[in-house]
Amino acid sequence: MLGYAVGSFALLVLLSALNGFERIIFKTYENYYPDLKVQPASGKVFSVDDKKMQGIARINGVEKTALVLEENAIVQYGDNQVVATVKGVETTWPSVVKTDSLLVAGTPVFENKDGTPFAWLAEGLIYKLSINNSNNTITIMAPRRESVGVAQMEMNEDNIGVSAVIRAGEEQDDKLLLVPIQFARELFAREGQASAIELKVKQGADALQIKEHIQKITGSEMTVLDRYKQNRAVYKMFNTEKWVSFSLMAFVLLLISFNLLGSLSMLVLEKKCDIKLLSHIGMRIKSIRSVFFKEGLLVAMAGTFAGLLLGLIMVLLQQKFGVITTQSTIAAVYPVALKATDFIFISVLCGLLGISSAIYPALKSVQSL
Repeated sequence: MLGYAVGSFALLVLLSALNGFERIIFKTYENYYPDLKVQPASGKVFSVDDKKMQGIARINGVEKTALVLEENAIVQYGDNQVVATVKGVETTWPSVVKTDSLLVAGTPVFENKDGTPFAWLAEGLIYKLSINNSNNTITIMAPRRESVGVAQMEMNEDNIGVSAVIRAGEEQDDKLLLVPIQFARELFAREGQASAIELKVKQGADALQIKEHIQKITGSEMTVLDRYKQNRAVYKMFNTEKWVSFSLMAFVLLLISFNLLGSLSMLVLEKKCDIKLLSHIGMRIKSIRSVFFKEGLLVAMAGTFAGLLLGLIMVLLQQKFGVITTQSTIAAVYPVALKATDFIFISVLCGLLGISSAIYPALKSVQSL
């Protein structure tokens, strides 16, 4: 019973810690990535169809839409050059994502009153280019598509000032550059084109239903991605890590279940005379088996629920008081988060192991009769 209690306690605390880290990591992704993204099924860009855009905007549950144009370019500041991802966005784009959560410094504007364009740079890109506050005008260069070969390559280039510094997540932090979409279209010679439509879904709206409506409007030429599919590799990596950790702890519980099997088998040998006595006074074989089977299941589930209760108390204390902190230069509380599915998984796992451990001793108990 103690073994099951310790195993279930450790498994719940481990999964809660992984849930906490998952929540922190993906919170950044939720700030930058939209609820839904519509992009070409093949190729990099598509020609904007105003009727389709109006149809998408009118779908019940869609709060905001924004066209974006995203391509790689060379960004230069002084003697420093970096290959960056230039993302041109419409003026509605800050309403599609959580701009306030992205902002690190500066004023989040893409144009001033005179119509002069400004760029938002990711924090890592600022460090790479060593941009100072006194002169923050950068040069963006992109090769012309009609250029033939590297030797004869011609470049489109334009200057733009930096108005804000943002933090867009680990993957984008050292390469992202946001500019007005018209500036990007002129730079890349993509007039009337875009690489994606980003959408914000109203709170409580059915995103799956909205995806189906968008797919009907755009047809097979476009594909609709939710936030999971936009970051499939990251989500898959984290889920794999979680399941590997779960499997390792499940293996420990499997080893513990062998102790239960051994204990019940020894109990059968110890109670052999009692089993014969019960049989002689009329107790059925099925009932004798059920005694040992139920005892094995009772031991497993009692230990499991005790461990889950202790784990629940531990996680709640960590959430409220931050008992455990990271061992680094900056002390931070280890994040934890409880999920009902974790309790279900652990209970089902321990229950199955308890049943498996009790079957053999239960069958063995009546063999000598």
